[in-house]
Parts: sequence; structure tokens; C-alpha cells
Amino acid sequence: MKAKGMNLSLVFTLRKRFALGGTCIFLVLILLVTTWTIPFLFESPSILYKFGIHKTYLRSGKIFGLTAAVLVFFQVLLASRIKLLDRIFSLNRIYFFHRVNGIAIAILVLLHPILILAAENFAIFPFEVRYWPEFLGVGLMVIMAVLVATANWRLLFGFAYDKWLRLHRLGVVPAIALILIHILFVSETFKSGLPRVFVCVITGVNLLLILRLWYYRFFPGKTGKSSFVISAVERVGRDAYAVDVKPHDGQLFSYIPGQFAFITPISANVPKEEHPFTIASTPSRHDALQFIIRTHGDWTGKIHRLQVGDSVFIDGPYGLFSHVVSLGNDPIIMIAGGIGITPMLSMLRYMANMDDQRKILLIWSNKTKEYIVFPEEFRNLKYLLKNFKIINIITRGHEDGDEQGRLDQAKLERLLKGFSRTSKVFICGPFEMMKEVSRVVKKIGFSSTRVYKEAFKL
Repeated sequence: MKAKGMNLSLVFTLRKRFALGGTCIFLVLILLVTTWTIPFLFESPSILYKFGIHKTYLRSGKIFGLTAAVLVFFQVLLASRIKLLDRIFSLNRIYFFHRVNGIAIAILVLLHPILILAAENFAIFPFEVRYWPEFLGVGLMVIMAVLVATANWRLLFGFAYDKWLRLHRLGVVPAIALILIHILFVSETFKSGLPRVFVCVITGVNLLLILRLWYYRFFPGKTGKSSFVISAVERVGRDAYAVDVKPHDGQLFSYIPGQFAFITPISANVPKEEHPFTIASTPSRHDALQFIIRTHGDWTGKIHRLQVGDSVFIDGPYGLFSHVVSLGNDPIIMIAGGIGITPMLSMLRYMANMDDQRKILLIWSNKTKEYIVFPEEFRNLKYLLKNFKIINIITRGHEDGDEQGRLDQAKLERLLKGFSRTSKVFICGPFEMMKEVSRVVKKIGFSSTRVYKEAFKL
């Protein structure tokens, strides 16, 4: 039974996702294999005059360099929030691929000059004008190292999210431009013909994707982002606020319970920055969206300053963290840490409205009872969902609760005793908590194909 306004056609079946995902991977491999053939089919004079291991070093160095350039193209594609890719892979996984791909690029960029120099017996190029493409490559290597290092360890460098993001975006364009210049002028292979066209086409598509991202950022009202107005801001727990928004034009986009969106407030009291948050409301609510935000950062610490009537641009929905993604009425286990309850709340609200009476267990860990959001609503959900059980875990102090202390293997084994190991397990909360809980539930017998995590790291 579907809620009115909820479009389940937004969700691809598992078979369709596998088919489309396999097609995407196949196309990626085709592009990479095409790239790897260039040093063989279009040999430069520098390769023609090499023999034995030195020829292998030189050819491998060129392959590594070209592979890094192609992976940069995929970096931009992965950051472009293509809705089709989200429906296949989920945006949080795509961003994880983006992070891993960046590390792979850094490794390839480092190995590229090492192999090239090995082909020359590690002879350093003299500091002469004619070697400017090679020295340009050194500068490019530094830029790529800075981009990857700050993306993965920005907190170690003391970068706030918004400052890092601006640096990252500003650094990408010159990096791509330098890649193009370096490739076109460092080797005679790319002076003309198909290799030159290949590189120019990929770079052109890259720049178009970047222009699209900039257009979305600077002209949100003229893109696919929806315009909303804040209708309520309410404190719902310690350091947590519920922000309700209504569409300006009265049309609410379709989404499934558990998805998230990027919100950009237009307010005199909160910086105009874009951040992702779970949609805590249910698709069966037709008039508004609700986001529950905990004030634990520089930007979120100002969220309570939002005023009714402030405008908000929303880009979404994204994600596949939802019980409706996979078919069937199997029992559901939800394990939440703190504000990680928001996607579960969306699912529970929807199931209550749909009179879904399957067996549901929620294990919810909070520091103290003060951190529990909407305590009255959760009591009401227990009344509406007859087979729904909540176990509240308090990790600090000696307050009354169902359980005390942190979740560990012994505690989870005891709490999950009697639940079918084919149950769907949804985990959301702090990253380390999700990592450990996921490991434990798989270890005690739950199928890894039925354990879902909402891991979203920017």
C-alpha cells in the first residue's frame, strides 16, 4: 500500500540497479582500456628509442599519468550529483568512491614521474626552458597532493568545512587546466590525431560539469533546486532543532522515507552554506518537509537563529537508506546513535501511516535522556505500531533507561536474541559507532547483504 504523493518508481529494483551499475562499470573499464592503449598504438619518439626494462618503465609511467588524468574526469563526475547515479549507487557511496578515487590519483601522480625518471636512469631534467612541460607537471603534482591531503585530513590542517570546500573548488579548475597543458605539450603523441582529440574531449566534458556545478551553486533558483520557506523552528531535544519548510509553489517533490537533501538557507542570521541533512518527515505528509539538526558545529550552532519566513533552497532527494528499497516484510532492526535517529524516524512515521505491522526493534543510544528527540512521538509510535519495540541506551551518567553504557558485542547479542538473522538491519550514527556495530552484527550472524549503513562523510 502506497502513501499518496510517494513515488516508488523513484526506486530501482535490485536487479535493475545491478544491471545499470554493471553497465556503468563496463563503460568505465572501456574508457580506461582505451587510455592504456595510447602509449602502445601512438608511440612517441622517446618510447621508440627505449629498449628492455627502460621501455617498460617509460610506457608504464605514461600509462599511470594518463590513468590519473582520466580518474580526475571521474572525480568531477562523481561530485556532480547526477540523480541517475544516485538511484543506482546512492550518493553517500558515490562520495566514498570520490574520496578513494582521489587517493588513487595521488598515488598514480606520484608514481608517474618516478617511472619516467627510472626510464632515464633517474637523470634529472636540466633547468631549461624546453623542459617547461615537465616542470609544469611538478607544480601539478604539488597541487594534486594539496587537494587530496586537505580533502582527507582537513581537520588536521585546521580547515573548517566551508573554507576547505572553497579551497577545493578553486583548486580543481587550475589543476584540470594544468593537466591538459602538461599532456598536450610533454609528449609528441598528443601533438595531433586521435590522442589529442581524446584528451580535449574529456577535458571539455570536465569543464562543462564544473560549469554545471557552479551554476547550481550561484543560481540555485534557476536550477533543479526547489525553493522553500521556513514554517517552524522548534527545539526538540538537547542541542537539537526541528526545522519545518514548505514549498513556495505548493509542490512538494517526491521522496522515499530515509532519504536526505542538501539545504541552503537564505537568512540574515545563518551563513549561506550548503549542508546535507536527512529528511525526517514522511512522504505521507503532503504539505512540508522536516529536518532535525543537532547544533554541534560552527554552522549548525547557528541553526536556531533561522526565522519563520526565511527562504531555503533544497537539492534532493538523495540516498537509498530506506526500508522500501528492498521488497518484503522481513523484520527490521534499527540501531541509531544520537541524531542518527532521523532516517529511522522518517521510516517509522511512514510505516505508522501505512499501518505496517511487521516486527520492528529500535536500539537507540544517547548520552543522556535530554538528547532524545520527540520522546512523546516515539511513545505514540509504540501505540500505532503494535510490533514496535524501543530500547533506549544511555551512555553517560546513571539515569534510568532500558540499558546503560556503550553498545558492545555482548550487549548486542543479548538484545538481538530471538531476531531472525535475515532481518534487515539499519545503522546510523557517529562514523566509528556505525563501523563497530556493523562489524558486530555481521559477526553474530546477520547477513551482510541485509545490513545497511548511512555513512556520509564530506
